[in-house]
Amino acid sequence: MRLTQQEERARRLHEESVILLAHDHFFPPEDVEELRRGKVTAKILMTVLDARAWSPDAEDYRRSIAERDGWFDSARQTYQNVLVAIQASPELTLIRSAQDILDAKAQGKIGILLGAEGGKLIEDRLENLHALYDLGLRHILLTWAFNNQLAAGELDTEGNALTEFGRQVVREMNRLGMVIDITHLSRPAMHEVLELSSRPVLNSHTSLKSIANRIPSMTAEEIRAVADRGGVIALHFMTHMLTGRFAPRAGLEDVLRQIDALVEIGGIDCVALGPDYLPYTEDFKRNTGQHDLSFPVGLESPAGLLNLVRGLVERGYDEEAVRKILGANLLRLFRETLRG
Repeated sequence: MRLTQQEERARRLHEESVILLAHDHFFPPEDVEELRRGKVTAKILMTVLDARAWSPDAEDYRRSIAERDGWFDSARQTYQNVLVAIQASPELTLIRSAQDILDAKAQGKIGILLGAEGGKLIEDRLENLHALYDLGLRHILLTWAFNNQLAAGELDTEGNALTEFGRQVVREMNRLGMVIDITHLSRPAMHEVLELSSRPVLNSHTSLKSIANRIPSMTAEEIRAVADRGGVIALHFMTHMLTGRFAPRAGLEDVLRQIDALVEIGGIDCVALGPDYLPYTEDFKRNTGQHDLSFPVGLESPAGLLNLVRGLVERGYDEEAVRKILGANLLRLFRETLRG
């Protein structure tokens, strides 16, 4: 059966493009097959979180939200374990720089860029940041929803922003060459990072608030502020972040509607993909109270990314625009932030 011209273009773009995911939680090599089917070049792995969301003990999870000690040692061991898994797999490679991503594409490997969803792992010492950087850490989302030693989280109601130590960390991440992620920050903290950072920043999983009125989503003004500074906005794929509701489940049209809006507001150079694929276990549901999460039909995992490429092509996006959304925008951000 002969393919249509649009289908041929979609399949070629899916095969040839650098495809990057800005936010993902599956440890290697758990999702290698799905990443391979989706032609994913690399992903930012949220290797640690500011709370033990997958703990088998609900009380342990609740305690972890307020805990400030012990995170560095735990994180260091987790990163070491992930590095061993990457080194043991012929299909995976560690990403420390933008060039590493291009090398992964050329070699047919899947890149893992080590990230953190929250800054507790630094504790209160810049030396810890340096040690984790030396291990391979290249991304930090400054806090996961709750206040920590760096910043106020999105649930803060007292107008708090960055702490003095948080300002030091932002400056040091700029100096070292690391991606600063503003997702889940309080609005004052987000604005302060944008003013303080000498390099463009990332929001790794969000959406437009006027379409999906959720706490992590962004207003048009906030999107423009990030884009005007060269930053990148990666679209969250979960139904409630796309549509504002948990049911019915989102579809490809909901994803495309958000992409259209982000492009209109911030321009084609600011949009990326931040699905937030995660192990949706019973422990996670119980601990976080998130019992109704879902991903769009056809995009339940990275394996379905050809469906998104088809949708973008059918929507009328030209080849350069499709490549930017799939990964070129995020690759550009890495070029402007990472040093190796």
